[in-house]
Amino acid sequence: MLYTVAILPVFGQEHESVLIAPENWQSEIILFPISFAPEIDLTGFEDLRFAPGWADSTSQEFWTYTFVWYVDEKQPMTESKLTEYFNYYYDGLMGVDRKNKADTTNSVKLDKTLCLFIQSKEGFSGKMRVYDNFFTKDYLILNIKVKESFCPEMKKHIISCEISPKPFDHSVWAIFENVKLKKECK
Repeated sequence: MLYTVAILPVFGQEHESVLIAPENWQSEIILFPISFAPEIDLTGFEDLRFAPGWADSTSQEFWTYTFVWYVDEKQPMTESKLTEYFNYYYDGLMGVDRKNKADTTNSVKLDKTLCLFIQSKEGFSGKMRVYDNFFTKDYLILNIKVKESFCPEMKKHIISCEISPKPFDHSVWAIFENVKLKKECK
């Protein structure tokens, strides 16, 4: 709940959700350009869903969430483009640059986000070392699965991301089966 309270003044719900999720999942819609990561040069919006235990550091679902970038661009993602976008995204979201500039008395600076993506026939998988400014005030490793498609009918590029600090073979990843696109592309 801390995340929602912290970001509500910044983001609006101007687009209808494209995701269906269980009622106990928190939701948020963020428009592009994203205010905390304007370097991400996409047009459209991000539709997020947060697992019930995502904000509880003792939960198996801690930092487990999913989102779709529902954008106009037609270019497919690449390993380097995803790395660039997610570095901007998490550095901006966690305020890494802002904190480093504001804290001139502390010689210890926050490390920037580090991402690594590998492409396969199923999409992309990756690891991200992120500073957690919301809950632990420490670094954590997030695992991510990315799938993309282009829907000619809607003229939208759909980039779906599933994220959790748990290893890919952990049972928590099955929770994402409960979140689906409202309308599948034909």
